[in-house]
Amino acid sequence: MTERDLELVSALQVAPRASWEDLSRVLGVHPTTLARRWARLVEAGLARVSIAPGPELLRMMDVAFVELTCQNDRVQEVAETLIPDERLMSIQFIAGSAHLLLTVAAAGRSLSSFLLTTIGSLDGVLHYAVRTVTSQIIDASLWHFRALPASKIRRLSQLHQEAGKAGEGAPAVMDAPNRALMRALGIDGRTSLRELAAIAGISPLAAARRVSRLIGGKYVSVRCDVARRGSGRSYSAILWGSMRPDRFPSTDILDRVPALRVMTSVTGTNNIHIVVWLNNPMDLLDVEQQLIDAIGGLTIEDRRIVLRTFKFNGAKLNEDGTIAQIIPMAY
Repeated sequence: MTERDLELVSALQVAPRASWEDLSRVLGVHPTTLARRWARLVEAGLARVSIAPGPELLRMMDVAFVELTCQNDRVQEVAETLIPDERLMSIQFIAGSAHLLLTVAAAGRSLSSFLLTTIGSLDGVLHYAVRTVTSQIIDASLWHFRALPASKIRRLSQLHQEAGKAGEGAPAVMDAPNRALMRALGIDGRTSLRELAAIAGISPLAAARRVSRLIGGKYVSVRCDVARRGSGRSYSAILWGSMRPDRFPSTDILDRVPALRVMTSVTGTNNIHIVVWLNNPMDLLDVEQQLIDAIGGLTIEDRRIVLRTFKFNGAKLNEDGTIAQIIPMAY
């Protein structure tokens, strides 16, 4: 990616559904140029705007990290078999005490069915272990490249907040139109309201109202995902640790630990699951120390470098990490 590409991606990470005209006023680039540049990045599989479950939708689902131990000669086969499953957000090769780490978001409390039926009948799987997500402390949608000055980030943040303000606190029913909207936004989070209305079989005004409720009501978060290759954040690491619930950090932690992407509380011996993005695996110790210094009482008991990602937030990835195919999640 060029510096201009990183600036555009960084802007969309902060305000993923902002219009090209609004982005143009912040970035000082013509809207047509921005749209053309974005289309090139999407076509190359380097970036996409999508959605992920927000706190309210998470309450309606079973969300868990599942570690699979496989036969050594069947790890890739197992991963590729699981890619089409619409309950799987991500599949990562971590090669530690387990081979694969799955991020499962099972609608309708169907985690047990996924484990007993899908995983239980899968050839090549020797063992699985489950950590159920109990809260989302730091959401991936808050992370961005910091490729823009603070003044522009503030303007973009205001655009994003205004977009969802009308729907704040408004309940959303998970009916057929809302599920159709979420599926469409999972494929392309920048789909226009007119297109969304046609997909859901409702009016554009109703689509605008429903999308505002889904975002403002924290049912979904819209985010810009990027292929890490060439972005300066080429590596991902998973850390497991422990801390008391009254020590859980606020989002200010992102200013002190810029590599931090995700933090969730989970069940199990270690109650904290952390994801960091790194320039190099050699940076992990420094990032770990930053986390420990910034969060009183945090201990890190285990850590793994992600060696390959087969699927990421509902997208099948090529071996080089670029986006190959969108597989909408069954929210």
